[in-house]
Amino acid sequence: MHETSIVNSIMRTLEMEFEQEKLNKMKAIHLKVGILSNIEPRLLHNAYSAYHITNPGYHHVSLHIESTELKIQCEVCNHITNVKNYRFICDNCDKPSKNVIQGEEMLIHKVEFED
Repeated sequence: MHETSIVNSIMRTLEMEFEQEKLNKMKAIHLKVGILSNIEPRLLHNAYSAYHITNPGYHHVSLHIESTELKIQCEVCNHITNVKNYRFICDNCDKPSKNVIQGEEMLIHKVEFED
């Protein structure tokens, strides 16, 4: 389950970015996960729950995952299309496009802290 290593990587990134005093006030982590990222949100939540067993210092921090839509940008007309049913066809000119601009990412979108 690669979600465990993803959770470890997220926490390492936050620990590198913020000082311990700030981390102690962290209350929520918000992620954006693309449909093509090969990350299953349910499994990521499970891995995050398991992380707390060995790292109880963050047990009060909630994890929020937003799934992002799949979008392409047409190479012919530059139009941005929301991909439906994995049809990579421009809505504007009906040309196929492989230029994915959203849907492959896994981002730490926002981190909330107590006041």
